[in-house]
Amino acid sequence: MPLPFIIAGIAVAAGAYGVKKGIDAKDDFDTAERYNKKAEKIYNEAKEQLETERELTNSHLETLGELKVSIYEGSLADFVDIFSKIKNIDFEDNLNLGLLNNVDEQDMLDIKSTVLEIQEVLGGGIAALGSGALAGFGALGGVGMLASASTGTAIASLSGAAATNATLAWLGGGSLAAGGFGMAGGMAVLGGIVAGPVLAVGGMMMASKAEEAKYTAYENLDKAKAAAEEMDAACAVLDGIYKRVDEFIEILEPLNDIFEDYIDILKNIVVKSNDYRDYTQAEKEKVMATASIAKTVKNICDAPIIDDNGKVTRKSKRVLKKARKLTQKLREV
Repeated sequence: MPLPFIIAGIAVAAGAYGVKKGIDAKDDFDTAERYNKKAEKIYNEAKEQLETERELTNSHLETLGELKVSIYEGSLADFVDIFSKIKNIDFEDNLNLGLLNNVDEQDMLDIKSTVLEIQEVLGGGIAALGSGALAGFGALGGVGMLASASTGTAIASLSGAAATNATLAWLGGGSLAAGGFGMAGGMAVLGGIVAGPVLAVGGMMMASKAEEAKYTAYENLDKAKAAAEEMDAACAVLDGIYKRVDEFIEILEPLNDIFEDYIDILKNIVVKSNDYRDYTQAEKEKVMATASIAKTVKNICDAPIIDDNGKVTRKSKRVLKKARKLTQKLREV
């Protein structure tokens, strides 16, 4: 009877088919593993690069914040002390100040008020601010937020403007108390990035799932590439912030050196007489020029570098442009 042979033939064919399916499944799983590893490598390398950029930018902001504090503690405080001794100042004098802006009494009161606030905050020394406060001061300018800073304060735990700036919270490595801005939150602010992709890399060892695992791995690779592109965009934003911070440092240091030279001249004028009415035209111009430089230095220190969307502000560009022109002119004097 041929039936047993037919059944045997079917069994052999079924066995061969099963072997082929097993081989196909192994190939699919190997492909899935290969693509998943590639996806993880692409994603992790981009994430590490972004983390490196974050740390560098945050450190640079701290450097700028420390420079600003030192200027308030040093040259601006000295200016306030000396200028406050002058009596009968006429802010309406028609003086030839060139590129220097005219100043008024309110400008001087604002400088004095800020210097006093800084001195009060620094009662325990600059270390009392913490690195987070320094970075926040570097990024946002203004002295108000420093009042709430204490030893070791992280950016994310500051109050006021700093506490509502998600980018700044992320740069400091923290998260906002109100809602957990972690890495994904910071990236969302910096480059429109959503949370990191969930890569489905778990094993699916059933043959029926082998092909599904392969196509899931293809999707993982696409997700990883998209996330890497977004993180590259965020790195570009961070690079822009870093460069703007660098520009602030590069203009503040030489301008402050010039400012200190003017403060020395101002001091000599005041030692001779503290009555503005006794000054010569040239001395009056030096007094007002020094006051104008003080105002410019304060404006630079107060200018915010980043906005709530994590972008470099246009105001910081305008402030730098004016400061460069002024510094160049003062060097020629």
